[in-house]
Amino acid sequence: MTSRIRIALAGASLLALASTTAAHAAQPADAPAAAPAEAAADQPAELGEIVVTARRKSESLQQVPQSVTAVTSETLSKLNIQRLEDVTAVTPGLSLSSGTNGYAVAASTRGVSFQSESSAAPTVAFYLNDAPVESSVMFQSLYDVGQIEVLRGPQGTTRGISAPSGAITVTTRKPVLGEYGGYINTTVTDHQGRNVNGAVNIPIIQDVLAVRIAGIIDQTDYDGVRSLNNALRPTQKTSAVRGSIAYEPNDAFNALVTYQHMDRSLHSFAQVTGPGAGFNGPAIESKDRLAVNDGISDVSQHFDTVTAQIDSRIFGQHLSYVGSYGYQKIKAAENVDRGNLLPGLELYNIAYSPQERTSHEIRLASEPAPGRFLDYTVGAFYQWIATDSQAPQPQLFSGFFGNPASPSPFAIDQRYQTTLSIVAPSRSEETSFFGSVTAHFTENTELTVGGRQIISRFVRSNQLGLLAGGINATPASRLPFGGSCGPFPSTYAGFCDVPVAASSIPAPGKRSMERPFIYNVSLSHRFNRDLMVYANTGSSWRYGPGVIGISNAGNDPTLAALQNLNDETSRSYEVGFKSTLLDGRARLNVALFRQTFKNLIIRTEPVQYLANNGQTISPALFNFTLGVPATIEGFDIDTALQITPEWNATLALSYADGRIDNGLVPCNGAIPAGQSVRICQSNGSTSRDPLWSLTATSEYHRQVADNVDGFVRGLFNYYPENNRKSTALIIDDYSLLNLYAGVRSQDGAWEVALFAKNAFKTDEVLSQDANAYTVSGNPFGSSGYFGTTYTPRREVGVNVRYAFGSR
Repeated sequence: MTSRIRIALAGASLLALASTTAAHAAQPADAPAAAPAEAAADQPAELGEIVVTARRKSESLQQVPQSVTAVTSETLSKLNIQRLEDVTAVTPGLSLSSGTNGYAVAASTRGVSFQSESSAAPTVAFYLNDAPVESSVMFQSLYDVGQIEVLRGPQGTTRGISAPSGAITVTTRKPVLGEYGGYINTTVTDHQGRNVNGAVNIPIIQDVLAVRIAGIIDQTDYDGVRSLNNALRPTQKTSAVRGSIAYEPNDAFNALVTYQHMDRSLHSFAQVTGPGAGFNGPAIESKDRLAVNDGISDVSQHFDTVTAQIDSRIFGQHLSYVGSYGYQKIKAAENVDRGNLLPGLELYNIAYSPQERTSHEIRLASEPAPGRFLDYTVGAFYQWIATDSQAPQPQLFSGFFGNPASPSPFAIDQRYQTTLSIVAPSRSEETSFFGSVTAHFTENTELTVGGRQIISRFVRSNQLGLLAGGINATPASRLPFGGSCGPFPSTYAGFCDVPVAASSIPAPGKRSMERPFIYNVSLSHRFNRDLMVYANTGSSWRYGPGVIGISNAGNDPTLAALQNLNDETSRSYEVGFKSTLLDGRARLNVALFRQTFKNLIIRTEPVQYLANNGQTISPALFNFTLGVPATIEGFDIDTALQITPEWNATLALSYADGRIDNGLVPCNGAIPAGQSVRICQSNGSTSRDPLWSLTATSEYHRQVADNVDGFVRGLFNYYPENNRKSTALIIDDYSLLNLYAGVRSQDGAWEVALFAKNAFKTDEVLSQDANAYTVSGNPFGSSGYFGTTYTPRREVGVNVRYAFGSR
C-alpha cells in the first residue's frame, strides 16, 4: 500500500471518527464530567479551556505568549499513551528517543537534535512537579499523571535551568483533600504487553491533609527484535510506586511532598540490515526485525525521586519553594559485536553510572490584582549534580584472531586482549538569581522583561588507560633483539608475545567557572477576548562539555580540541497569535520563530579516525561532539474544532529548518597525512528529524444506553520524506494511524476500549547507520550489517479502566 493511499485512508477514517482527545482539545484533568448527550444544546458546545502553568502560574493556554502544547491525563488515558516517548504522537515537531541501548535518552525539538551521549546539557529541559530532573527519570512508564506540557523556545528565565529549545514539564496527580477515591487501569496487547496501574486517594484530615498512593507494573517485548543466534526474547519490565502527601491548613498555605521509586530492566538485541560478510549471517532486510548478536544486551535502572512544593500567601505576596532530591543507578552490559564478526563469542562494553542530584528554588512574586500597573517575580535557584561514570571496554590486540599473518574469525585467542578503563566522575553546581517585571500598560497590553544571572561550576576528571594483562603479538622486527623475541615467548612465527603493561591515555578533564546571563522579553496585546498577538525574544546558554572516549595518546591537536568544547549561546525571536473562533467552537494558534546559535553543540554520525591507545594506532569509529554556528527557522500551527457536541477534531503542524553556517566538522574520507581525523566544511542540517510533521486527532461519541456512550477515536501522524536522518539513507514519507473504539459511562467512572496502533501496519525504515558495525582491532573490515530502526509494529489490545470517588 503506497503512502498516498495510506494517507487518504487515514484521513477518511479520521473524518468518519471524531473528537479530540489529544493534547490540544482535551479537557483539563480536574474538569467536571461532560453532560449527557441528550442535555446538549442545539448549538455545538464550546472547546474546553486548557489550563497550563508554562509561566509558573495557572492560566488559559490562549493567554500564554509562547508556543505550548498540553497533554492532559484524559488524553493519556484515551490514547493509551504508556511511555513518555508516545507523547510525540500528539506533539508534532517533538522527538523523544531512548536510543538503541534503551538508556541513552534524548529529546529534540525546534530543529535541533540532541543525543545524551554527547555529554552536553540537554537542549530540552525536563521537570517533574516543577523541579528539574535527569531526562532518564522521565523516559519511563507513565502513570497517574495530571498533565504534560511541552514548552517551545529558550527556557530558563522563569524556571530552573537554561535550555535552548524548550522544556517538558510532567505534573503528577495531587491528593484530593476532601474525598476518597481511586482508579485501576489495565491494558493487554498482542505483543506480550501487560500494563496495570492505579491509585488510591485517602483524606486523613478532612479538607486539610490527604495522601495518594499510585503504582504501576508494566511489561512488554520492547521492540520485538529477535536474534538469529540467540533464542531469548527481548523484554522490558517496569515497576514503580509513588506516594504523595498534601497539606493545606488554610487558604494561605499549602504543601505537597512526593516520593517515587522505580525499577526498570531491559533485555534487547540490536536490529540490523545488510548483506553480511559471508561468514557472520545471511542477508537481512529491515522489515525482518532481526539481529545477529550471540548475546543479549542487559540494562537495569533504579530511580528514587523526591519533590517538594510549598506555597504561602502573606501581605499580598506569594512566597513559594520547590525542591528535589534524586538518586539513580544505571548498569548496562552492551554488546560490542552487533555485526557478529566474532561468531560464538560476545564482548561487552560495561557501563555503571550512579548519579545523585538536588535542587532548591525559592521565589517571591506579587499576587495579581486588578488595576495594578507592575507585577514582579524575584528568586534564587541552586542545583548540585554528582555523577560517577565507569565504562570499561575490551581492547583487542594482534593475535586475537589467530596468526597475525593469516587471521581468521574462527581462530580466536582471547589471551590477546585487555581492558580500556574509562572513569569519568563529574560534579556540577549551579547557582542563579532571577527576576522579572510585567508592566500592564492597559487591561489588554502587557510587557514582561526577565533575566537570570547564572553562576556555573563544572569539574570532570577523565581517566583513560589500558589495564595490565593480556599480550600483543608484536613483529619481531620491531623489537631490539636483532629479529628475535629475546625474553618474550612466541606463538606465531615472526611475532613475539609482548605483555601489555598498564598505561594511561591523555584525556584532559575539564574545570570551568562560568557566569552567563540569559534574558527574555515578551510583549502581548489582546484585541478582544478571542484574539491575542505577541512577540518575544530570549537567549540561552549551555556549558561546553568535556568529551570522553577519544584515544589520543599521540596528543593530536585537532583531537585535543574535540575533547573540550566552548560554551554554547543562542538568541531566539518568536511572533505569533492565538485566536478563538466560531463562538468558542474553534481555535487557531500560529507561531513563527528564528534562532541563531553561536557554537551549537552537536554530535556527528560515526566518523573514522586514527585511535592511539599508547600501544597501537588503528582506525576506529567515533561519534564526535563539537560546536558549530547555526540558524534555525520555522513555525508551529495548532487548530481545534468542535464540529458538533459529539464530534470534534484537531490538527497541528510543526516546521523547523536548521542549518550549520559553514561550520568545520569531522567527516569520513581519506585522512590527510600527519593528521588523525579529516575535517570538512559543512552546511548540513542541525536535526535528524524531518523538516515538518503533522498530527490529527478525532473522536465521535454517541449514547447507546442509559448513562453509556459508545465512541470511536483516531490518532493520525504524517511524516514527509527525510534525507537528514543519515547520510546513508533517505526515509520515504509515511503515516501512522491509531484507532480506538469502545464504550464508557457518561460520568467517566469506567471505560472499555479496543485499539489498534499502527492500524495500517506501516513499514518504514526510520534510521540506518552510515557505517557497518565493526569491532575495533579486527582485520576483516566491516560486518556488512548496519544498525537500523523501524516503524513500530502494529499492536492490538484492550484497555479497561474503572474509577471511583475523587479518582
